[in-house]
Amino acid sequence: MGNAKRKVGGVIIMRPNHNNYGTSLQGFATVKIVQKLGYDLRIIRYNKQRTLGEMFRTLPGLLRSGAVSSLIESWKSARFKKTHPDYSTLIDKRTHAVNQFKQKYFEPLCDYYSGWKSLCKGSTQYDIVFVGSDQVWGPLSLYAGFYNLLFVDKSVPQFSYASSFGKSFILNHQKKGVAKFLNKMDAIGVREIQGKEIVDELSEKKATVVADPTLLLTREEWENAIKKSSAKIDCPYILCYMLGPRLDNRLAVKKLGEQLNMKIVVFRHMDWYEPADDNFGDIPIYEADCLDFISLLKNAAYVVTDSFHCSVFSILFHKQFVTFYRLKPTNRLSSHSRIDSLMKIFGLEKRIVKEDDGVLDQIKQDVDWEKVEQFLGSYRAKSLDFFQNCLEIRR
Repeated sequence: MGNAKRKVGGVIIMRPNHNNYGTSLQGFATVKIVQKLGYDLRIIRYNKQRTLGEMFRTLPGLLRSGAVSSLIESWKSARFKKTHPDYSTLIDKRTHAVNQFKQKYFEPLCDYYSGWKSLCKGSTQYDIVFVGSDQVWGPLSLYAGFYNLLFVDKSVPQFSYASSFGKSFILNHQKKGVAKFLNKMDAIGVREIQGKEIVDELSEKKATVVADPTLLLTREEWENAIKKSSAKIDCPYILCYMLGPRLDNRLAVKKLGEQLNMKIVVFRHMDWYEPADDNFGDIPIYEADCLDFISLLKNAAYVVTDSFHCSVFSILFHKQFVTFYRLKPTNRLSSHSRIDSLMKIFGLEKRIVKEDDGVLDQIKQDVDWEKVEQFLGSYRAKSLDFFQNCLEIRR
């Protein structure tokens, strides 16, 4: 069967009403690349229909893996929306913009399955199934059996591309379960160096570190994608895209704005209501979709972030940028390993902020972009080869 006719099932992270731009943009890039390689891509969507017994069986594991803190954050954000209608209206505008993006680029490709049996049976209609990038293998994802491809029939080849654990370690009570789904795969591509270490240690497989899907598209391809964006700021500005809760990071950015005498364009309350974002920045953005976000980043004088994907686009567009750690490195919940891995791969470790006092000097440091581009070209080519070779796996 030639690749032009091969039907590919993609498990691509796309949570309903989730506004994180990076998550949607890596999905956008994944779709573009698979289609560009000549395959018939369908996005597999799963509507859970758990019985009471199934819920009770998974509950202990979920509670031990951080479900409570996640539920608390969601509850706090929902409660704040009810008590602060102005905030709710602004977030709804962003949600609408991102949902429209997903509707346009993802929805026509989606196959929906309701319930576990339907999902398992549906897997047989694909010639191959893969799970894509971003933090698809976080602690809470283990119990659904979706992002780890446990639903895929044994007759169907399966692999991962640039998947991430989001952390540099696996909880002890999850190691056996993680090894189980890794050993079931025909090939494993991970996004971070630490992810490869986890796979190599826990499973019988050897992982390959590959580029995030957003890096597989060239700068020119991204510029073509954002041509129709009307997002524009009429003065020089610092673009700030912070997802974490740290007030000290924002105070450092505020100081940088004063030192550079520039306005701060900010995306407040991205994943949920974040108290540190209240009144932070000069020009808050709420109605931008994912491609508007890239356009605003491309045209910024400087970029400051604690986001993996914002860092990626800063590299792609050769921005003067720095990246903060979202949580303090001593925090066990920190996911900064993906930032460390990205910067190490590109030799840009000096772009990571470790001392707040030196941000101005740090962001003004020159980058040897010619050297970065040479590496990126090789990295992209090797990653594309891995992706295409995996898409041709047969059992």
